[in-house]
Amino acid sequence: MDNSKTYPKVVIFDLDGTLYDKKGLARRLVWSALRQGKLDYLRQERAIRRQLKGMHFDSKEDFYDAFFGKFSNPQKAREWYFNAYLPSMVSILKRSFQMYLWVPETIEAIRSQGSRVVIFSDYGAVNEKLEAIGFASAWADACYDAPALGGLKPCRESFLKICELLEVAPEACLMVGDRHDTDGIGATAAGMHFLLYVRNSWPRIDLYASHL
Repeated sequence: MDNSKTYPKVVIFDLDGTLYDKKGLARRLVWSALRQGKLDYLRQERAIRRQLKGMHFDSKEDFYDAFFGKFSNPQKAREWYFNAYLPSMVSILKRSFQMYLWVPETIEAIRSQGSRVVIFSDYGAVNEKLEAIGFASAWADACYDAPALGGLKPCRESFLKICELLEVAPEACLMVGDRHDTDGIGATAAGMHFLLYVRNSWPRIDLYASHL
């Protein structure tokens, strides 16, 4: 055996679009917002996310203050987001979406060789969304949402915060995500390795790669 090769100590998975096929999710969210009479809030949410993409904040509270502060009605937007929007997303996932078939086998393979599994999403309600798509809570060693870490992907500091919390060097981590402009740029900027996931494919995760 080549002892120069080592396993990644942590494999980090993006959630939406990586652990399940999110095709059709946006359309369902629009219909849900229409039924709630909150389509304008949804439009604002999408636009504000683009504005704050990659920006760093000192805390979760600072992020959400900046986030909701850009809505036309910050207080009502905050109530809508946490009490209607995120619950609607979880409900839609539970009704209409399932994790990819490769997920259980891949997670088992990663954990069997001693690596930790982490889920890192740009949205909140991470545990609820994982449960909705059939992902067992015991499969992940940790779950994080970007606002709680200081900023939306590709915020470099959010990726580094994961390393700090797990007490692991960035170069010992592999980030798996479906978007280079968020998952890839952020991981690379932090010094992590990155694997771009192609929708509906079986990810070619090299668990014994010489570059790790």
